[in-house]
Amino acid sequence: METISNSKVNIIEIANKIEGLRNKRRLHSPYNVFTAWGMSENDHTKLLLALLRYQDSVGRYPLLNSFLNRFTKGRDKMIHYQNPSDVIIRFNPRYDKDAKHSFIDGLITFSAQGKRIAVIIENKIFDAPDQEGQIRRYITHMTKEENIALENVWVLYITGTGTKEIDECSYHPNDEGEATNIGRRFVALAYYEDIIEWLKQDILELRIYPESLTSIVRAYAESLEKDIFCENEADAWRKDMLFNTLTGLGRRNMNKMTDCDFDSLYSFRDSVQEVRKDMANANTDEKEVRAIENLYAVIRDLIHDIEQQVFGEFERLSEEILNEWWKKELKKLKGAKWMAKHRGLRDKGFVQIGLSTEWGTAHLEWKSISTKSMCTGHEYNLELHVENDKVLAEKWREELNANAILLPAKKCIKGKGVTSRLLRYTCQTSKPIYKMSKKELTEFLTGVYTMDLNFCCRMLVEHFNDYK
Repeated sequence: METISNSKVNIIEIANKIEGLRNKRRLHSPYNVFTAWGMSENDHTKLLLALLRYQDSVGRYPLLNSFLNRFTKGRDKMIHYQNPSDVIIRFNPRYDKDAKHSFIDGLITFSAQGKRIAVIIENKIFDAPDQEGQIRRYITHMTKEENIALENVWVLYITGTGTKEIDECSYHPNDEGEATNIGRRFVALAYYEDIIEWLKQDILELRIYPESLTSIVRAYAESLEKDIFCENEADAWRKDMLFNTLTGLGRRNMNKMTDCDFDSLYSFRDSVQEVRKDMANANTDEKEVRAIENLYAVIRDLIHDIEQQVFGEFERLSEEILNEWWKKELKKLKGAKWMAKHRGLRDKGFVQIGLSTEWGTAHLEWKSISTKSMCTGHEYNLELHVENDKVLAEKWREELNANAILLPAKKCIKGKGVTSRLLRYTCQTSKPIYKMSKKELTEFLTGVYTMDLNFCCRMLVEHFNDYK
C-alpha cells in the first residue's frame, strides 16, 4: 500500500479531488439554494435562530415553544415552557470583552414560570474542536454577568451526526465537583437525528404555518438530508475513493483492514482537523476553505459509516438476546426493554447495555471498545457500572461480595469519580467480534449475558423495577 502523507499539501490535493466529485454530482441534482450556498457553521446557527424568532399573529413564539418542548421537556424536573415572555434571541453575543474569540454561537433568554431562563446553543454541525474551558465560561457568564441562577441555565450542544462528544477540556457534564455543573440541563443533540426530525414533524407535518416559512424549511431539511448527511450513490463514491486512497483496499473492505489501516483513517481525520484550525486563523482562499470543510465531512461520515457497520449487528443481537431472555419480567415492567448504544469509538469508546429510560444510574458497559478492537482484537471487557448513586453502588458491592462473585475472569474494582465500577468481566475470543458469523456472535453474546453475567442483568432488572 502506498503510504499517504498527512501533509497540508496532500490534504489539500485530496480535498480538491473530493470537491471535484461533489461539483460533478451537483450538475445532475435538483437545484437547492441551501446546497448551492455552501453554508458555514455560523450560517446554520443564524438560520436556526431565525426560525426560533418566528412569531404568530398574536405575538407568540410557536417554533421556540416546540423546540424547547422537544429538547428540554422532562429533563431536570422541567415541564414545557409554555408561552415564554421577554424573549431575547442573540447570535454570537460576546461573553468576554477582553478575549479575542469570546462569542457564544446562540443565546436565548426568556422568562417562564416566574424564572429567568438561559438556553446556550453551541453549534458543532461540522464537529469543530472544543476550546479549553469553553462551555464552563459560557455558564459562568450567565450566572455572573447575566444574573441567571445556575439551575436555570441550559446548554444545547448540537453536533452533525451525534458521533462527536464534548471534550472534557471544555466541559464535563457529569463532574459533580464543578461549580458550573448543570447536570441533565446539558443536552447533546444532533442535526442528523434531532434537528431534521424537529423540522419535519413540528413544522412541515403540522401544516399550520405559512408557505413563506414552510418552503424555506422544506428546502433546508432536504439540503441537510440530501447534501450534508446523505448516503446516495455519489456520496458512497466519494467515501469509497477516500477509503481506498487511505488504505489501499477496495470498496470499504472491513475484513481486510489492519491496525495500521484504522490508524490511517483516524490520523488523516485529525490532520484534516488541524488544517481546518490553521485556516480558521489565517486569511485563506474561500474555495480552499470550502474544499477542506467538504473533505472533513466526507472523512467524518466515512468513519461514522464504518462504526455503524462494525457495531450494528453486535448491538442488535445484544438487544434481541436480552429482551427475549427477560421477556416475562419486562412485560411486568410495562414496556421496558433492553437497549445498546455506543459512543466515542476511536480508542477508548464504550457500548452501554441497559434498560430504557434508566441509563443514568446503572448499566453494563463494554469498555474500552473501538472499531479497531472490534475488527482486530481478541480480548474484551464488560463492566457493571453505577452512576451518581453511592447507596446503590455500596448495596451491590456487598451483594457481589456476599455471593463470592470473585472468579478469575471476574473481579470487583473500585469506583472512580462519580462512576462506581463494581465488576469487570474479561473474555478471550478466538477471532475478533466483527469477524464472527451471526451464529458465532449469537452464541458468544448469549453465553455472556444469560449465563456468565446473568446475575448482573438480574440486578439491573430489579433496580429498574424499584426505579419505576
